[in-house]
Amino acid sequence: MNISEYVQYDALGLAELVSNGDVTPDELQSLARAATESVNDSLNAVVAYVDDHQGPEQDDPAVFNGVPTFMKDIGASIAGVPQEMGSRLTAGHTAGVTTHFASQMIRSGLNIIGRSTCPEFGLTLTTESAAQGRTCNPWNPRHIAGGSSGGAAALVAAGAVPLAHSNDGGGSTRIPAAICGNVGLKASRGRISLAPIVNDVTAPLIVEGCNSRTVRDTAAFLDVVSGPAPGEGTLYQHNTDSFLEGLKQAPGTYKIAVSLDDWGLTPMDTEIRSEVERIAESLREMGHQVEITTPEIARGGAITECFETLWYALANATVNDLAPLTNRQPGPDNLEPTTLAMVEAGSKISAYEFNEAMGFSNVVGRQLGEFFTNWDLLLTPTMNQATPELNSHVTLSSPGSLKEWFDAALAVVPHTPIANFSGVPAISVPCATGPGDLPLGMHFLAPIGGEARLLDIARQLEEAEPWIQNRPAVFAS
Repeated sequence: MNISEYVQYDALGLAELVSNGDVTPDELQSLARAATESVNDSLNAVVAYVDDHQGPEQDDPAVFNGVPTFMKDIGASIAGVPQEMGSRLTAGHTAGVTTHFASQMIRSGLNIIGRSTCPEFGLTLTTESAAQGRTCNPWNPRHIAGGSSGGAAALVAAGAVPLAHSNDGGGSTRIPAAICGNVGLKASRGRISLAPIVNDVTAPLIVEGCNSRTVRDTAAFLDVVSGPAPGEGTLYQHNTDSFLEGLKQAPGTYKIAVSLDDWGLTPMDTEIRSEVERIAESLREMGHQVEITTPEIARGGAITECFETLWYALANATVNDLAPLTNRQPGPDNLEPTTLAMVEAGSKISAYEFNEAMGFSNVVGRQLGEFFTNWDLLLTPTMNQATPELNSHVTLSSPGSLKEWFDAALAVVPHTPIANFSGVPAISVPCATGPGDLPLGMHFLAPIGGEARLLDIARQLEEAEPWIQNRPAVFAS
């Protein structure tokens, strides 16, 4: 097998070749390394390669037997493997524990060959940092790859690996998936364990996941990582049926709400609005009932204000938890200006303000629950604006106030945080084209526990609006 043949397969396809004896895991690792090196000078998506590590034994037969992948440099971790989180504060930091999620990845046969880039502590929607530089969009390297899982998304889109670990605190799986032309699923709160470091009570915004090129890879990955670890403090939304097997059933017909509202202060880009309308019409032609409507709870700025409170509290807690492990004092020498401003803002949030924001997340969840008694799915664009160029106002080193940074970020992605805030699942499907002929994801939300529905509609669009042969300017070959 050569690289040109390697890039033709998704993760399940490569695993099948290994199972049939057509290729070995070592050969796939060599191909992935060569493919990555052929694109990384243009992308800057790799922090470092990972040496052989000891992990749990893989399942036999393993779903992703021998498939090479990258672990995002924040979130799920492997004991003894460096994890620097895009920050100078944590440069040289090594993870002390293998998380349940990482164990499940390894057990599935995935071969983690390296660490992918992220912005400082995953705090913004572009993967640019003082510690690791700028990760570029493989479709147009003048533009961002998205964040915070931009390294993972760029590597998948460029053909280096068919699937890569990502995570999502406000859209960090879905945004780079939309920008780079991948599938990106944010699962329901309570679907995927965050053990042993945190859980869904202490970290309610965060969900681990992946970027992939095919819906079936995302479904198979969700099968692998779903379910509780021992000692969970919440009853998990664990599906005993296989999401991958579910894709073999007849496609469903859904009642789909389409929101063309701005969800913020910045009007939706007219080209993006046209693409949403085009996809809505395509869904009608497939037999779905499609109507224009917006959940009332999404109107106004209450969700944005409360999400902002939780985001700054998260930044403050992250830095203060990690600082003792680094023997460094957090400050302007090792934190980017906007990160430092978030930490300072987070330190001023009272327990009452934090609890009030969390309380409102319950209100939002309940009202979305009512909305989904009448609708099966909600469609918005993943991005409200054109993909920003590098060194824009959404970087953590951009000039201006913290409020200016936040408003600039929310102008681009007003629709994604509601899924993290409320706990509902959402998926970005790469079936559209945005300004500048760059990829544009269509963003579907479902009621809690509704991942099968999301995967089904994504599969239907994958067949109606195929993207698998779309290749960016920077592509392994």
